[in-house]
Amino acid sequence: MNVYKVFGILSIIILVTVLVFSAFYYYGENNSYNGYKYFTQAQLNNLNIKGSGIYVSKANSTIYINRSSNLLVMTGPMNAPSMYSFEILGLFNPTIVIMKGVTVHFTVVNIDTDSYHNFVLTEQSPPYPYMSGMGSMKSGEYGFISMMNFLPPTSSGHFYYYNFSYTFYQPGTYWYICTYPGHAENGMYGEIMVKQ
Repeated sequence: MNVYKVFGILSIIILVTVLVFSAFYYYGENNSYNGYKYFTQAQLNNLNIKGSGIYVSKANSTIYINRSSNLLVMTGPMNAPSMYSFEILGLFNPTIVIMKGVTVHFTVVNIDTDSYHNFVLTEQSPPYPYMSGMGSMKSGEYGFISMMNFLPPTSSGHFYYYNFSYTFYQPGTYWYICTYPGHAENGMYGEIMVKQ
């Protein structure tokens, strides 16, 4: 066999290996598109993000978190009473009661088909202005304690998501809101109470 033929065949094998590896990395387990990570419908259906230290009271629409836990937050659910909603453990815009010192690992997924959303923690209580993420709600001035980019609406079976953790060291009242213009103003928020 000719040396050039062997070199050509090896080059093709290396090129194919690189392309397959790149495709797996880009679209595989760490799904991402345009810088956003996403779940497929099957992955979203199989998510079971709830820690053992969580109790849900549907009667008063409250979630109690007693120890460090994972929490799935879905934004813009179509079955909600309003498009300006978060769905957390089957409740819409619930009150979340957390024990001081607990770390919550949030997985925020946009399941809305036509609107951008985010999930921001703040010390600022309602009412919220139309431009909740800008102007008088500037970070620092009104105590945003977390920030994230807007997640695009679901598209082609992709549900865009963002993960972050926060440890609630200080007792008090906090809020989670969507800072997309008009969303918090129209009710897309909920209360967080951190207890001793």
